[in-house]
Amino acid sequence: MPLYKSALQRLVSLPDDKPMHAVLITAHKDYRTLDRLVRRLDRNFFKIYVHIDKRSAIGRDEIDALSSLGAKVVKRYRIRWGAIAHLYAILDLLRDAVNDGEVDYIHLISGQDYPLAGPAKFKQRCDGRIFMNFGPLVDESDYIKDRYRLRNFFYFLRRGPRMASGIYRRIDPVSRWIQRHFGITRTHFGPFDRIYKGIVWMSFPTAAAADLLEDEAAAEFLKAIRTAYLPEEVFFQTYFLNSRLSGSIVNDDLRYADWHFRNGSVPAFLDESDLQPIMHSNALFARKMSSEISARLMDRIDEACFSAEQILIAVE
Repeated sequence: MPLYKSALQRLVSLPDDKPMHAVLITAHKDYRTLDRLVRRLDRNFFKIYVHIDKRSAIGRDEIDALSSLGAKVVKRYRIRWGAIAHLYAILDLLRDAVNDGEVDYIHLISGQDYPLAGPAKFKQRCDGRIFMNFGPLVDESDYIKDRYRLRNFFYFLRRGPRMASGIYRRIDPVSRWIQRHFGITRTHFGPFDRIYKGIVWMSFPTAAAADLLEDEAAAEFLKAIRTAYLPEEVFFQTYFLNSRLSGSIVNDDLRYADWHFRNGSVPAFLDESDLQPIMHSNALFARKMSSEISARLMDRIDEACFSAEQILIAVE
């Protein structure tokens, strides 16, 4: 029997108030924000799984500190923007969360996110549906479509050390030019004809994750998109929207973000001026945060959303 099935059977047999939510975090930098995020999550309700970019300056002492807070932390893949290693890291965390057997909901977030509610609101809002941002790939611009029509033939170099990545940066533009010039474009992705795109940060039931992890179609699709650019933005959306779970999907990822260039970033690093729109949003998480730019905003969120006792736990 697959581990995913046995995990779900254990979950079904638990008392109604026993199952917890899992928060899966991929982090690259800014340890202070990551540490504050982990402290903010109530460990009586959230199980925390963290992947640290292998290239990150976050080291053993910081990893041990996060582990002492109850997080399960690994530092396995070199993560570079657009490469499949980030998706592999998320899937590894997902397997760990599903196999835990006490998790009934899963949230994918970055190390620069921050929660906007405690367990009671998460239980209320997470009602068995899949919450994610999505749209058909055919509706996107040619610039976006080319991430998937063209093949990232040398994707494996991006998982290597800096020298390999340097070689990649030289040969990939040539490969893309040749594909465009000679019309060598991808016409299909494994088992799915309808491709959907969206942001990878989302929330879904453990049962949905178990379906994905044991489905041969998902495995075939994962293999097909390993040569795509930014595969993480089509994997979950395409699988779920082509599955039996499509009727349970809500086009709302429950994340607040400002997609304008501000504070040196897109999406913007949020600051105290964002407090009111955050509080009036439908979100369970806000992103993205910076330990320098967003510290006062996180203080205000603590004051607005959490009790005094919880605030002390988060900043101790």
